[in-house]
Amino acid sequence: MARATPRKDSRDLIHEILTHESSHMSLRDAVADFPMKQINAKAPNVPYSFWHILEHIRIAQWDLLEYVGNPKHVSPDWPDGYWPAPDATTDAAGWKRTIAGIEKDLRRIDRVLADPAVDIVAPVPFANNKSILRCVVLAVDHNSYHLGEFGVLRQTLDLWPKNRQST
Repeated sequence: MARATPRKDSRDLIHEILTHESSHMSLRDAVADFPMKQINAKAPNVPYSFWHILEHIRIAQWDLLEYVGNPKHVSPDWPDGYWPAPDATTDAAGWKRTIAGIEKDLRRIDRVLADPAVDIVAPVPFANNKSILRCVVLAVDHNSYHLGEFGVLRQTLDLWPKNRQST
């Protein structure tokens, strides 16, 4: 009888999801070759722009990390504090800062997961006894949802490069 492949632990699985596409679109793929003239565009009947979606991802991901990592952290007001103002816009530099902020916190998540001294399933007392693992999984799930939304809106407005290979 053949031996089963050993199960990966949750740290390895989350690392894989963070660093590979798996079944989700990566941030890099979502924003690749995005036309700068469209970063503030809104699809019909959608109250937020492409930049708003990415900035929302950045804010929520940062908040989840701070929630379990900083006992003095105060979360933004819900829901307004998690989104830019409806009429807020950005420029190319702001777009790049938002993407860099998301990537920075993804690396931060990966470092926490790689540290064997961190008990990722233990309740964090100052975080309402939520675990680091719970917050990381929530961030990954939330990012996946909104990156999928970003991709669909990009398709709706015909903003993918014509030579794009669909995955």
